[in-house]
Amino acid sequence: MSDCNKNHLKGGDTVRPNKMPEDTLYSIAQVNAITGVAKPTIRFWEKEFQEFLRPLRTQGNQRRYSRDDIDVIEKINDLVRVEGFTLEGARRKLDNELQREPHNAAQEVDQLAKLADTMSDYLLKKLLDRTTA
Repeated sequence: MSDCNKNHLKGGDTVRPNKMPEDTLYSIAQVNAITGVAKPTIRFWEKEFQEFLRPLRTQGNQRRYSRDDIDVIEKINDLVRVEGFTLEGARRKLDNELQREPHNAAQEVDQLAKLADTMSDYLLKKLLDRTTA
C-alpha cells in the first residue's frame, strides 16, 4: 500500500496516526493524506484563514505544514463541513477560541500555584508536627 493511501479507509474516511512528531513538517500531499481535505481546499483555506494558517515555505516555495497547521485545518474542516459554519462564522469561532486559550492558561497557572502553596503548607505542618512530637 502506498504512503498516500495507508491512512484512508473505505468511504474516504481517514485515520490519523496515533502520534505524530511535533517538529516534523509535512507537504501538502501528506496533509491531504492525513486530514482527507483536498489540496486545492487547503490552499484556499490558507488564503481565507491567513491569521490562523501560515505554512512555512521551502526555498523552492513549496508549503510545509506543522502539526499545529494540521490541527487548524482539521478544526476548519470540522467547523465548515461537519458543523455547517460559513467561512466567516468559522473564522469568528477560531478567533474566539484563540482569545479564550490564554485566559484558561492563566486560570490553570493560578490553580496550580494555589495547589502548590496548599501542599507546601501541609508538608510544613506535617514536618513541624513530627519535630514537636
